[in-house]
Amino acid sequence: MKANPNYVFLRDHVPNQRWTNLQGGTRSGKTYATIYFIIDLCKRHEGIEIDIVRETFTALKATVWKDFKDVLLEYGLYDSNNHNKTDHIYILFGNTINYYGADDPAKIHGRSRDVLWLNEGNQFKEETVDQLTVRTRHRIICDFNPALEVGHWLDPILRDYPPLITTYLDNPFLTDVQIADIESKRGNKYFWKVYGTGERSAPVGVIFENWTYGDFPENIPVMFGQDYGFSNDPTTLVKIAVDEKKKEIYVNEELNRIGMTTSDIAAVNKRVAGQSMIIGDSAEPRLIEELKRLGCRIKAAKKGPGSITAGISKMQDYKIVITKSSENIATELNNYKWADKKSGVPVDKHNHHIDAIRYAFTVLSGGGGNYYYGSG
Repeated sequence: MKANPNYVFLRDHVPNQRWTNLQGGTRSGKTYATIYFIIDLCKRHEGIEIDIVRETFTALKATVWKDFKDVLLEYGLYDSNNHNKTDHIYILFGNTINYYGADDPAKIHGRSRDVLWLNEGNQFKEETVDQLTVRTRHRIICDFNPALEVGHWLDPILRDYPPLITTYLDNPFLTDVQIADIESKRGNKYFWKVYGTGERSAPVGVIFENWTYGDFPENIPVMFGQDYGFSNDPTTLVKIAVDEKKKEIYVNEELNRIGMTTSDIAAVNKRVAGQSMIIGDSAEPRLIEELKRLGCRIKAAKKGPGSITAGISKMQDYKIVITKSSENIATELNNYKWADKKSGVPVDKHNHHIDAIRYAFTVLSGGGGNYYYGSG
């Protein structure tokens, strides 16, 4: 029988790189392939310390550790004398396998290991992973399903260590009934993309699906939009241009920073936008006036009842093209959802760049009177 590609990928990559990542849909064989790989690793080496970790111990015990023990029993490798059930340790061929949940702070912060296996790694908090990885001497294996938003802590790791993507079709052990159950979900767009084909997909209810990556064009009028924050929320600045013939909005992220003073914002605005018009959040009239006095060409966005819904609706009629460096904008576009779609109310989250885009787009697309041509 052909080996599961997850196992082959682990065999070829774990010896040579820090992270080995397995991305897959439901029943793609990621867990069992990693179990077989770890058993083979223990056969070939001695004295290795391996930790298997999942978000909670309850979940780990019912899933990955149960599967691991079942495989050991199936191949006659389980010996109760080697199993410390109190401390959750199993000794295999002279190697120590520890299994625990990330909900055990003492084990997260207090121990080190040679090899770390993050089971369902997408469910971990970034700060927990930081504690685990810094205490891992050699290799990290991470399996996950792609139900994760863009901007997840895994993203930079996946750029450096691209994952193997597998599906249920790569698992030779599934029954016909299991395959039929999975394929019965083809009509569910989100489920099928994530769990059927093993690909990432925008969350259900996301407002903007009409976007892609591309270059920002030259020789086209530009405008800037700006939203303001300080302690928790960032101050943002986006450059946008609109091609009415192609019905495209071009966007580039220029600023995303917390803790900025008025003079800090003014310095960035003048350096980046120059004499191009900036449309800022009208909820901060004093700040906008101070920025004007510091030399910024800026006006307050026009707001009113229904302006958010109207702006969103109009933006949905265009294709939004963002530059590849606009990572925070991509995160927002993938996570900006309706709180109540019928009433047109979005969740007030993941919108600091999107609001800034909307302010400028409303003017550039003809909804802002003489803002663009004004002298302000």
